[in-house]
Amino acid sequence: MKRRQIRQWLIADVRVADRLSTVVGKLPPGSGVLVLFHDCTRREREKILRQLRRTSKRLMIVDEASGRAARVHNLRELRRALLARTAMILLSPIYPSASHPDWKPVPRMQAAAFARLAGRDLIALGGMNAKRFTRIERLGFQAWAAIDAFRI
Repeated sequence: MKRRQIRQWLIADVRVADRLSTVVGKLPPGSGVLVLFHDCTRREREKILRQLRRTSKRLMIVDEASGRAARVHNLRELRRALLARTAMILLSPIYPSASHPDWKPVPRMQAAAFARLAGRDLIALGGMNAKRFTRIERLGFQAWAAIDAFRI
């Protein structure tokens, strides 16, 4: 999957479902949307994806259920994603996150080691926003993703 150097990704899950089209409509061109919605049926997820594609043709839309993206939190999960040849790997959490307050952030140097081990683009997730991304980009991250940073 070629991501066209997308630098920021909205994580679309149940927390943004009621206002998804509004949030997506306000994303800058060249952004991406990673669709989670694990609790939906396949038909419901396909309906959401169609709606997203209709709402904005200027965004990259990826459904995690397709296997094209994986969120990893430790070395075991990173290894699993690499062996599955997952194109888009999101390392989480980089910073404390409101969505998972009990999860400890990955230490900075460990995150840098994961980026080097991945040998491909790694996306920072967890408590991220554009300002925080500038602080950790040099560790080996090519993009960042968030839910709360895009609250409307």
